[in-house]
Amino acid sequence: MTQGSKLKPWQYLVVLIQGALLGLTSVGIPGLSASTMAIIIGIYFYMVNTIADLFKNFKKHILFLLTLLIGFIAGVFLAAFTITILYEKFPLFTSGAIIGLILSSIPSMIIKLKPYYKKPSCYLTFLVVLITITSYNLLSNAEVYTMQFPTPPNFVFLIGMFFIGILGSAAFVVPGVDFAVLMIAMGIYNPFMNMLTELFDFGNPDYATLFGYNAKILFAYLLGFILGLLILTKGIKNLSKAYAGQTQFAALALVVSAPLIVIKTGIIDNPNYYSDVTQIIYLITTAITAFIIFLFVKLTTINKTRLLTLQDEALNMPNNKKAR
Repeated sequence: MTQGSKLKPWQYLVVLIQGALLGLTSVGIPGLSASTMAIIIGIYFYMVNTIADLFKNFKKHILFLLTLLIGFIAGVFLAAFTITILYEKFPLFTSGAIIGLILSSIPSMIIKLKPYYKKPSCYLTFLVVLITITSYNLLSNAEVYTMQFPTPPNFVFLIGMFFIGILGSAAFVVPGVDFAVLMIAMGIYNPFMNMLTELFDFGNPDYATLFGYNAKILFAYLLGFILGLLILTKGIKNLSKAYAGQTQFAALALVVSAPLIVIKTGIIDNPNYYSDVTQIIYLITTAITAFIIFLFVKLTTINKTRLLTLQDEALNMPNNKKAR
């Protein structure tokens, strides 16, 4: 799949599945970003370039993006149902697995930061982001970590969700910046997941009222997300190129702060949590197991990711030569 090529009908089914995989990864697996998964499955460069050049060939690009978006939304809802149930039934087990997944992404991120080890500004960026995010979440009022969004949502809250949507769009185009980690860092991961599941809770006697509230919240978020993709894609691409080191160090700071936030939101502030020695052992065992498994997966896919990246660039070389 290359920029400028015309997709065949069967390829749109592939795009739909790829979108679902991106959505499932983005929301359901904190620490693994949708953009990183897009690189692994070989769709990243085509996706970013298509968004950036949407209005240059609108009819062709919009069909691809709508197909990808539908698949992405389906993957998000699938992840929401799964994660919400696990948080309610097995808070320590789920938190341990997520912590292990997050920690497993740190070694590969550190390796990628090697070209920027000697830049003081990168370390300054890391410290500023780490201190700001951690302090905000650990010192904020516990009400920020409620399992539900306010009902009904007021105008100021909807505006906030709009800007959160714009931030969420950044995770789509900046490798290392993860949607779920951003949600965790802002203390709204759990209520966001519950909001999505409530949209399909048809047996709830207050379903009609809750659907109206949640639809407004989701609309505000999606409006910001879509506008963020359209408006910020080129800017994010240019920023990540001009300040590549600072961007990656900021992403590392988010990942490093995430485990503390998971413990606070998933365990300490979780009404379903109860203290038990066996549960604590499960937490530690699950975290270590998930760390080892996903670290192995990440390390074994590094070469594959590089190969896909080089292959995608190589496939675009003929077009570049013709342009010259």
